[in-house]
Order: sequence, then C-alpha cells, then structure tokens
Amino acid sequence: MDDKFKRRLKNIRLVNRLWCSYRRFQHDRLIENEQRAYEERALQEGIPVKEEPIAKTYKRLQGRLASRGLVWPPEPKGRPLHIIFCTPFSRILEQDSIAQELLRIGRVTSYYVDQRLGDQQFDSKKYRHYVDSDLPSFVQRVHAQSPVDMMLSYLPGSCISAHTVHAINFIGIPTFFFHLDDRLSFRGSKIGDQWSGPADVCSAYDLNLTNAPLSIVKYRVEGGIALFWPQAADKDLCRPKELPFEYDVSFIGAKYGRRPLLIDYLRKNAVEVECFGPGWENGPLTPEQMIDVYSKSRINLGSGYIAYSSYQCIKGRDFEVPMCGTVYLTSHHDDLSRLYRIGEEIETYADREECLRKILGLLADPERCDRIRLAARKACLERHTRETRVRALLECKPSVPWAKV
Repeated sequence: MDDKFKRRLKNIRLVNRLWCSYRRFQHDRLIENEQRAYEERALQEGIPVKEEPIAKTYKRLQGRLASRGLVWPPEPKGRPLHIIFCTPFSRILEQDSIAQELLRIGRVTSYYVDQRLGDQQFDSKKYRHYVDSDLPSFVQRVHAQSPVDMMLSYLPGSCISAHTVHAINFIGIPTFFFHLDDRLSFRGSKIGDQWSGPADVCSAYDLNLTNAPLSIVKYRVEGGIALFWPQAADKDLCRPKELPFEYDVSFIGAKYGRRPLLIDYLRKNAVEVECFGPGWENGPLTPEQMIDVYSKSRINLGSGYIAYSSYQCIKGRDFEVPMCGTVYLTSHHDDLSRLYRIGEEIETYADREECLRKILGLLADPERCDRIRLAARKACLERHTRETRVRALLECKPSVPWAKV
C-alpha cells in the first residue's frame, strides 16, 4: 500500500477515527506498561519512584564526577566556560538555536551529525557506528585545543553507544543528555543489540535531563541519574512582531491523532482555525514563518498529547509561543502548572468543549488577551530560556526557578 493511498484512506472520517482509536490503544498500552514495569522494578530494588529533592540529585552527580577526579560545577580559570553541543539535526526549531543561546554562557563547539554526514546515506545501525567512530576523535581534538567543561547531548541509543559515552567521560568531560520523548520512546525500537531510546545509554551519561518527571524512575532503574529539565525558547528568535492579526485561531503541528478531531469540532462550531504543518491544507512552515504566524494569530492553539496516546508531555511550542508574546491555549496537564501561572500567562483546556468555551471567551475579551501576551513574554524571559536552564545546572539549582520541588 503506497503512502498516497494511505493518506487518502486517512482522510475518510470513519477510517481515520478507527485508525486513531487503534493507535491510541497501542500507544496507551506501551506507555502504561513501560511505566508500570519500571515502577515495579524500582520498588523491588529499593529505588525511589518519586522525584527526589534537587540537592540530592546534584549530590549524586558530584559524587559520580568526583570518582573521575572532576568537580561540579566546573571551575575554568582564566578562560570562558567551554561546552560541546551534540545533536542529530541542525534545522529543527527546538534544537536549532540552542548553540546560539549557549554562547551567552561561554564558548560553544557544535557537533551536528547531519552536517558531518553530508550526502552520505546510512541505515540506522551504520549511522550509530559512524557517530561511535567519529565523535570521540572530534571531542579529543577539541578538548586538546581548548579544555571542554561539559558536553550537552541529544544523542540517544539510535545515535550513540554506551561505550562511546564512557570514552568521552574518561577524556575528563562531564556528559549531560536531554531527551524529549521518553514517556513513549524510553526504549523505542531495537537497532542491532541496543534500544533506540535512552534505556541502554542513560547509565553512561553523567546526568540525564528529562522533560517528563514521571520518566525519572526509568533512568534510575537503568542506573542513570536524572533531573527534570524542560524545553525552553530563544528570546531573540522567538520574539513579538508588530504584525496585524490575520487569524482568530491558528494551529501549527502535524495532522495526526486527536488533532483533526479537535479542529473539526471547532470549525463545526463556527471557530475559524487555520492549520499549518504536514498533512494540513497549508503545509509545513519554516521557523521564521512559524514565528510570523504566532504573531498574526489572536490565539495559538496547542496540543500536549504524546503521539496518538491519551497521555501528555511538555512540548517545544509551550515555550516558543509564549516567548513570542502571544496568547497560547493548550491541553491541560499537571506539568504545565510547574512552568506557568495558568490563566494569567497561558490558558489551558481539559476537553474540546472547554477549548471552544475558552476560545470564545478570549476572542470576546481583547483586553485580557493583551494582559496574557505581556505576562507570557515576561514569564519566558525570566524562567524559560536555555541560558536559564544551563545556568541552573552550573549553579546546582532547579531548572525552573519559579516552581521549586
């Protein structure tokens, strides 16, 4: 069955509903079973299931590094802090600007796998083998030229092997890893003898940074140290623009899961929603176009659901949209309450009926919308930049200074 035929089938409403229900069952089961299995293992092995105090996590990190003769926070003398930033892709908005943001802290050397590969095409196994052979020599050369104080990586098991992370550790560099999908893909799929997610590599990294507090127990059971560390937004890239409103409501994101059902419901109830992204009528946008759409929209609609599942996690849009000084209305889950003052800095909805009521209320109250726009930008500037996140690591503090644990 070719992709074009599949897309046509999914555009048939009944077929799409059946497909979404089947996929939701699959993803819910995967998330629930994996979470339950790790929590049961934790209880059997005497490992805490709940999130622990921040100071205790940093003490674990410091003890681990001390065993290699390293101190944390690092103490560079007579030179700026030096960070190596590693990621598979260089053109994804959530990751594209990280290196630039880190320059506010010190010197940054970037390692983008797609740029290193150029036109070379590798299957998944060879891709990982390429990074395993290329990255350690890259790090060794950079470290010899200018001492490196930390490596910040978005390289899970699909991209790197545990022995490669260990090799970088023993060069004398603390390794930090962040992941954005460990509720659904902590294990992922098998590539050779290794899981594609963090499961098989997290114990090799010195500190694992997750945007899902419930996933911390998974890292602990696999022998890693983990800390809540949500996404952030670049204050210079994601900025307010003086553009006239073109859309009452906009949504940016791929067309899948429960998203089309929500959009259909809103449109049937006379709410004009303009949609952008793979599968929608307007197609995908560049990062610059996305930021323009945020500013041109009276309300920016979000959805925090993980793939087709009934579960949610923090998304990059949760920071990009408010950082642009716009009104953001997204599906409610508890982790958002650790990041924002709900109702003042962003708005949330519990179901499609509440989403409709919130949209109508906001459109009827432009003065309240203006207050939310100002509060959203202020909150992000104070609490949700990547500089804030990394400085929290360097100062052994919570990653979200407003909502302490």
